[in-house]
Amino acid sequence: MTHEIIGRWAAEQNERAFLEFQEDGRLRGSDGANTLATSWSEEDEGLMVKPSMTTLMAAPGMLTWVTRARRVAPDGDRLDVFDAADKHLGTLLRQPPDTDDGR
Repeated sequence: MTHEIIGRWAAEQNERAFLEFQEDGRLRGSDGANTLATSWSEEDEGLMVKPSMTTLMAAPGMLTWVTRARRVAPDGDRLDVFDAADKHLGTLLRQPPDTDDGR
């Protein structure tokens, strides 16, 4: 399954805050301090992110809303992120494939 969501999406304000969607349904991410490992699926409601456990560390510039994602909506090179109440949390930007900047 190849889907437009596949790949890495990062916050413009802090590229260490990201969500990375894989074709097999796995999802990993970070708010800039805490890691996220869960799964995603395409449902009637849209592209849904399964709840997951995460650490509770703090770091300068972290974007705590990234780990609260429950639904996402791609729009070209932008990914709108929504919480469980369907409130818009923020937007991530598509990253070029195979980007490894050592962070």
